[in-house]
Amino acid sequence: MKIKNKKKFVTSISIVFLICMFIIIFSKQTFSHGEYETKIIYISRGDTLWSLASMEQESNEYYEDRSIREIMEDIKNINNLDNSNLFEGQKLKIPTL
Repeated sequence: MKIKNKKKFVTSISIVFLICMFIIIFSKQTFSHGEYETKIIYISRGDTLWSLASMEQESNEYYEDRSIREIMEDIKNINNLDNSNLFEGQKLKIPTL
């Protein structure tokens, strides 16, 4: 393919480039779950990660349509937990919308 009008070609490419840059710079949408805040909870005697995940699944919009196992993994990742063991008085961050 031979370019017949180089000036038009360069202009077109420049416009496309500027539009792409504008979209990238000013786009606020992300492909992750979105922005969230966190609330702090303190573990009480008898609390388990499963019970906390179950309560959050029912009452927290952030975890809407997610399984309890996914919620447990998310809570573990956010709080840098190696396992599911919780201790009385332990402080956990829980994402909220």
